[in-house]
Amino acid sequence: MATIHKGMINDELKDSLKDSGLNNYDLATTKLYKGVVPMWKQLGFLNDSFDIPFENIYWKNHVPSNFNYFNLSNISTEEVLTDDEVENGVGVGVTRGSKTKRTPYTKIIIDDSSGSVQQWDNEYLYPILPKLNKFGVFTKEVNTKNNYGNDNASITNLQETTGSLLLNVDFNKNNTDKLEDLTSKNNIKYLKDFEVGFDDNLRLKNKSVFFPDSLEKDKTEQAF
Repeated sequence: MATIHKGMINDELKDSLKDSGLNNYDLATTKLYKGVVPMWKQLGFLNDSFDIPFENIYWKNHVPSNFNYFNLSNISTEEVLTDDEVENGVGVGVTRGSKTKRTPYTKIIIDDSSGSVQQWDNEYLYPILPKLNKFGVFTKEVNTKNNYGNDNASITNLQETTGSLLLNVDFNKNNTDKLEDLTSKNNIKYLKDFEVGFDDNLRLKNKSVFFPDSLEKDKTEQAF
């Protein structure tokens, strides 16, 4: 198959999403800015301190995908053995005679005392979670106002009107024929691969008939 468009793809990033489980998604926003908009602004953080890789509040300082609650401090497990398996004979019950046989189990220990802090291993910060009580239930809300982006961040604001914005495609349409640029600076024409031919004057022309594609309008199905 001939190459239609090589693009500007960094080969070092190829297959970077291969093992992430991100196999089916909708790209809900398409925007173009004049100049460079740093990531901390796009995500709605307070200042450029969130853009420094070695800072704890760096926007990318989130836990790896294989982390779970046991990677939080003051949450651990303890193996509870049977009477036969411990030296002092005090386990989960008698294992001889007519009594029901007991089996060892793993006990989850959560320290929810007032002075305990539940933080991620290796100084990861995100996600910031409320404290878990000894029953494994979140005890109260946590204020993330200064640690997460705001609701008007570029990445989620579909109605953005910032001065540096050159293109903002509105996908809240039924099909691709109705796509429009909310900045009113561009006219959008949706094109797909097509067959070319010659007209009566031997000039190239499009021989394909375009049919609009449907668009997903449910915001809960969007990428963010």
